[in-house]
Amino acid sequence: MNPEEEVGGYDKGIKIAKLIFMPIFFLTVVGAYFVGNSMGYVEKEYKEANEYGFSGVVYEKKIEGGEGYRLPHCLFLNSGIRWQVSTELYDKMEIGDSVVKKSKSDSVYYYKKSGQIIIEDQNLDLRNRYLEKLKEK
Repeated sequence: MNPEEEVGGYDKGIKIAKLIFMPIFFLTVVGAYFVGNSMGYVEKEYKEANEYGFSGVVYEKKIEGGEGYRLPHCLFLNSGIRWQVSTELYDKMEIGDSVVKKSKSDSVYYYKKSGQIIIEDQNLDLRNRYLEKLKEK
């Protein structure tokens, strides 16, 4: 087989693969969009996040994956929770501070040793998506 025939066969194989896999990829993306924006999915995601609760004392702070603004900034709690926070909050928290998220609440409370309490609305985006879906009904 000469090199020109090999290239022609290769190009034909790529065209066939495109004809098969592009529609499958397109349908998968469209399906994922509709499932991800369905009322049932949004409601389930919000309720799971809302019902999740934990508490603990920070025993370690760590930026995972190296240094940088976009890398995950995590607080490790003595209760076994790895809690990801914003860069701003990460800088404010210290070892020995407490973190509490009550079940059936969207707020996370950060108790500093100095007595200061920082309250963060953890589920704002999920709650807004859920409320928008409720209005559409």
